[in-house]
Amino acid sequence: MTRRLFYKILGGVMTRYIHSNCTYVQNYNEGTYTFTGPCRVTGKPYSVTILGCELWDLNQGALIQDALKTVSAEDREFVCSGTSPEGWEKLFA
Repeated sequence: MTRRLFYKILGGVMTRYIHSNCTYVQNYNEGTYTFTGPCRVTGKPYSVTILGCELWDLNQGALIQDALKTVSAEDREFVCSGTSPEGWEKLFA
């Protein structure tokens, strides 16, 4: 495996759903970012709000559960996979 191929694969694995499939609004007063995008299962818009300092930690490579401490597990799943809580219910109910 070449170095170039390795980094291409790693880049694909490390891409989070919010970075490629969502829009965001920055709230300067609260220091937050609200990402909104379609759930991959339902197609309905879903939003997650993340503190700027936590988003920084996530983008620097911290594990999602360590970086996004104030974000629920369900919302962290949307950040990674694009599946909302309603989408999970639809998949596994």
